[in-house]
Amino acid sequence: MEEERTSILINNTIPALNSREAWQLPVYLIGSKWVCKTKHNPDGSTWYKAPLFIKGYKLADFGETYAGVGKRTTFQYLISLIAKYGWNIDHLDMLTAFLNPEIDDDDIYMNLPEGWPEGLNAPQIIVRLRKALYSLKQAPQLWHEHINAFLLSLCFTQSLADPNLYLRRESILILLYVDDISMSNLEATAKAAVQVKAKLSEKYKITNLGPACRFLGMKIHRDSTGVGLQQIFYIIISPRRFSMEHTHDVSTPKDPNVELDLAENQGEKELEAITDYQAVLGSLMYAARATGIDISYAVAALSPYNSRPFSSHMNTAK
Repeated sequence: MEEERTSILINNTIPALNSREAWQLPVYLIGSKWVCKTKHNPDGSTWYKAPLFIKGYKLADFGETYAGVGKRTTFQYLISLIAKYGWNIDHLDMLTAFLNPEIDDDDIYMNLPEGWPEGLNAPQIIVRLRKALYSLKQAPQLWHEHINAFLLSLCFTQSLADPNLYLRRESILILLYVDDISMSNLEATAKAAVQVKAKLSEKYKITNLGPACRFLGMKIHRDSTGVGLQQIFYIIISPRRFSMEHTHDVSTPKDPNVELDLAENQGEKELEAITDYQAVLGSLMYAARATGIDISYAVAALSPYNSRPFSSHMNTAK
């Protein structure tokens, strides 16, 4: 009887609250989740982190989505300068970079994920975002605007060829790759470079990884003969993605006896899983454009068949 009376009272109160606009419901309510990531050190060892991601794919309305990603060719150009003039190159890692800029939308509400501190019924808690979380559509754009304004305040100038390359008159160059930074400088300007790092540390939470050993997935090798780029780790793990870890090496990147353009005339079977072929070729293309110039011709020969590959194309790619 008591429960029935309480229920009636509550049902009578709710319409009154709604009619008086006692609260405002969120326009969008978006979930969130922890994402465990495996990171690789230059020596091949691994470490882990679990950032909080908002389910940004559920956003129906958002602004710019530009991400500050330095060009691979720009990085290779910097490596050539380092090799020629003996420059220093350091690797700086921005921690929680996206949490620095204020969000540009006051109407984004999010459920806290499971695994929040004890005592909180996380799935029932709704928060309004004030900072840009990872996976928010506009987060990379907001972060780039934030770091861009700060670097310009430090007397850096954006390159016209690559907007993610910043130059200063003391021959200090900074290349942005989202939340990774490579800083290059002459030995004579080491003191000025230290001051720039100090300014960055005051503004952001960064980790100075010291002389760059790995950047953009490439390993930087320096010795008395010069500077080289390697993708040994990438090349080792790539075959595993396609269940090819037990295959043998071949001495040539392409069999000269295979005529790729005659596949259909020879009655070969057309591949049903086109995306599998595209994945293999895309993996090869990244290696070819970065360090593996010896397979460039083979990759170029296979590329025209991306939309309609046959069995011989896949065999050649593998």
